[in-house]
Amino acid sequence: MILEAWQWLTTPATPLARRSGLLKEAIAMQARCKRCEAAWQPHYQRCQQAIREAMAQSKRKRILMVMGAGLLQDIPLHQASEAFEQVWLVDMVFLRSARRLVRDLPNVRLIECDLTESLTGLFSGRTDIVSPQRFLDEPIDCVVSLNVLTQLPLTAIRPGLHRNLEEAELEKMGQALIQAHLEYLSKFDAVRCLICDRWVAEYDAQGQCIDELDPAWGVRLPAPDTTWLWQVIPRGESTQAPGHERTHKVGRSIW
Repeated sequence: MILEAWQWLTTPATPLARRSGLLKEAIAMQARCKRCEAAWQPHYQRCQQAIREAMAQSKRKRILMVMGAGLLQDIPLHQASEAFEQVWLVDMVFLRSARRLVRDLPNVRLIECDLTESLTGLFSGRTDIVSPQRFLDEPIDCVVSLNVLTQLPLTAIRPGLHRNLEEAELEKMGQALIQAHLEYLSKFDAVRCLICDRWVAEYDAQGQCIDELDPAWGVRLPAPDTTWLWQVIPRGESTQAPGHERTHKVGRSIW
């Protein structure tokens, strides 16, 4: 806990990243990544392979942009740096470990920004979801949305919870954020690659499925051309439900 508190104090981050809780979540994610390394590595490898396949479909190699770059563990950094003139990694927070990974890759750029372009408004009391426009006029030849689509509403609806909004309105906001991201991705004149959760299930200590949910909140996603399972919470990781496991079905779509 002391180390995580020190990271929160010393990590370069925007005020919005701190206020929204995204910096805290990034630090917690890094700690979980270390604890669950064996269970998460197959997922990271599948993500890297998916990105390599998307890169191979790009005829021009000016800019590769990865949205939701996070800890960078699921990105083939060196292959991307060698294949493209520039690599733009976009997220709200980059911890020092991520910054170290790209330190010796001069054509790799870390860009801190709100992919939804809606968070500032939502934290100011607004409920409307804007259509993201940033980067659309850049010479991007391959764009990847990496394990971020179904996470976007989880941060954005928090302000609504403190305004006592009805559940139906919060659900509508979450769906609008997912739909806006899909439309944003489709506007790029580039090879587009979507990697995201398609299904989530929780299992009890006896291995019985006790809960399932649609992480896309009912929004229709592009059909995946390949899928795999990611054991996000392996047995023994959960302190709230000892013995329980949570598995995500991840899908990749390239078009």
